[in-house]
Amino acid sequence: MFRIEFRGPGQLPRVVSESSLGVSEFRQIAADLGVALKRARKTGLVAAREALGDEHIETHWNGKETEARAAAGDWIVTALGSDLAPLRDVDGRKNVYVIKPGRFAELYEPAGVSTPEGGAYRPRGVVEALRVTGGFEIRAPWGETQRATDGWLLLNGGEVYGNHRDTFAATYEILD
Repeated sequence: MFRIEFRGPGQLPRVVSESSLGVSEFRQIAADLGVALKRARKTGLVAAREALGDEHIETHWNGKETEARAAAGDWIVTALGSDLAPLRDVDGRKNVYVIKPGRFAELYEPAGVSTPEGGAYRPRGVVEALRVTGGFEIRAPWGETQRATDGWLLLNGGEVYGNHRDTFAATYEILD
């Protein structure tokens, strides 16, 4: 169950959900906002390494977006710039997140390059993207709250998760 709140100057729409969003809810949000869905592709490489044990990972982009617990075998992923250096927000924090092993293999393939953050991988596939100018506060598929003041909701397979506007601009391209 989700709700759309209108806040701030210009009454920008913000999506709020205390439970994970599914495909039908993603499409309903687009319809309720009167926004056309876009197809997008991740463009940059990521560095990834397998977690050896329990690790607490916080994802930041100009503020905390979410957090997750990585277990042994999960992938710790760092978004990379075109120079293969980690993407960093205005506070210098790396854009790092966790992906479960089976899902990682669906999303990425080896790029044949190593970085200090781990092996480099190129993204596979295309996502559906929905711009939410007032931001979101949603339950991510991994169970933690994810938030941004302006961003995109992404439908990747059956999972819906958020991406801060600046992170999306740095790592995705709109296809149509």
